[in-house]
Amino acid sequence: MLQNQFNQTNYNHYSGFVQLSLPFDLSVKIDSNDPVFSFLEAVEGIDFSKFVKITRSNNTHSHDRVMLLKTLLFAFQEGNRSLTKIAQLCKTDIRYMYLTNEECPSAMAFQRMTEQLKESIDDVFFTISKHIARDLMLCDTDVQYIDGTKIEANAHKNSFVYKKRIMNAETRLFERITEDIYRLNETYGYHYPVKGKYEAFDMGVICQYLMEVITCQNIQLVYGKGKRKSEFQRFYDLFLGYYIKLNEYEFWLNIMGKRNSCSKIDHDATFMATKYDYYNQTGVTRPCYNCQIAVCNGIITNSDVFQNPADQHTWIPFMDRYEEAYGERPKYPVADAGYGSYDNYLYNVEHEMELVQKFSMYGKEEDKQFKKRKFNSLNWKINEEGFKICPDGRVFDQYGYDRIQYTRNDNLSITQIYTEKNHCEGCPLKEECTKGKYRTCGKNVILNELQEKVKENLSTSEGQEMKKERSIQVEGAFGVIKQDMGFTRFTRKGMKSVKMEFLLVCIGYNLRKYHLYRIKTDKKEA
Repeated sequence: MLQNQFNQTNYNHYSGFVQLSLPFDLSVKIDSNDPVFSFLEAVEGIDFSKFVKITRSNNTHSHDRVMLLKTLLFAFQEGNRSLTKIAQLCKTDIRYMYLTNEECPSAMAFQRMTEQLKESIDDVFFTISKHIARDLMLCDTDVQYIDGTKIEANAHKNSFVYKKRIMNAETRLFERITEDIYRLNETYGYHYPVKGKYEAFDMGVICQYLMEVITCQNIQLVYGKGKRKSEFQRFYDLFLGYYIKLNEYEFWLNIMGKRNSCSKIDHDATFMATKYDYYNQTGVTRPCYNCQIAVCNGIITNSDVFQNPADQHTWIPFMDRYEEAYGERPKYPVADAGYGSYDNYLYNVEHEMELVQKFSMYGKEEDKQFKKRKFNSLNWKINEEGFKICPDGRVFDQYGYDRIQYTRNDNLSITQIYTEKNHCEGCPLKEECTKGKYRTCGKNVILNELQEKVKENLSTSEGQEMKKERSIQVEGAFGVIKQDMGFTRFTRKGMKSVKMEFLLVCIGYNLRKYHLYRIKTDKKEA
């Protein structure tokens, strides 16, 4: 008997086909504890239309820029900074598809939006930071923990230009120019002035006149092997080379301004000494930016990028920036010894802020190794009248003169110098104590009082707790940014672009912190 054979597919097994399923709302597919819901809760009520233009361009396929900004902020919260990768996630990641309403913006769409964001990034950062710190997490902003780090610029470490090298080369070049101007005047009877310094414009005037003479006298310019130049052409080529070289020097000096160096690739980057190099070498200079942050209860409340290698020069503009954004100043701005300077202490006193930033020699009197340096004046004993006593028992009570200086911010600093020419005669320890003819001892009364106030504030139980919290909070914030979020080098060039990138990273850090806060709060309430 014939049996019927059925070739129908067995649907009990996975067929490999893809089929849409209900619901079509993508938010239902996302876990309730996902960071995207913390992000939407953190930015709820913020009018982003103030920061970017919401109007679309003439292209009908353009995207809403507010939507692009929100997507970009969420991407930085996740540690995704590449615009190409963000555009790819908008096509593949369900969370990004939910934020973009299933649109697929390209990397160029995000790039055009960031061009507008460069001008308003400060407002975006402070708006989100204040909303998270004050409204959502109820942080007490009286205590701020401040620190900075050097982040490498998007430039090669051998692309350096140093001001000192240029100025030394300029000095040697000026001497050669003077000799050649003397020679030109004697040869042709000209009267070009001789100066101590020259500009490219001066060389351009000479070159222009020499070219006019060459044109009028029909002097043929020759170049190449086997051809002999005229003496007039030699002078023209010589001063033309001086013009080109001086123009180059003036170009780089104008770019550097008050800085001591810059990079040929990123002109706004400054060469700074970093703690660690790729080849396990320390003290190697690389093109960097000095990034400063202020942390309060884990939230970055203030952030900025500077070109100064030294932290102490960033203190005053950093505090002014905070006051402009928040309308107040922190009562306890806690910082390390890099910020403890005469100008910064006076600034704190003037604006009614407590002196809680360390100074360079803070705590050295407790260091066992430092105590062994008996010829350091900080280890000398002080008598009842306030004068220091050297290791040989000689009292420095002979007032010599006042050393008057004006600081970087035009503050008057007076140091009293106590010395006497015959003070060190016959001392058996003189060769070990000083290399000069005699030893001097200085005392800045105002600075000493300010430093004593710092010691008093930090020696209390509250001060010791603030020192611990500073190490935990602000250095921990940099640890998360560099290690967890992978931000160790800028990808953009130029001060505006670099500042926008760093503030976006700080916004992403704050959004990430709020997500952890939200999860922790929900667990307590459950």
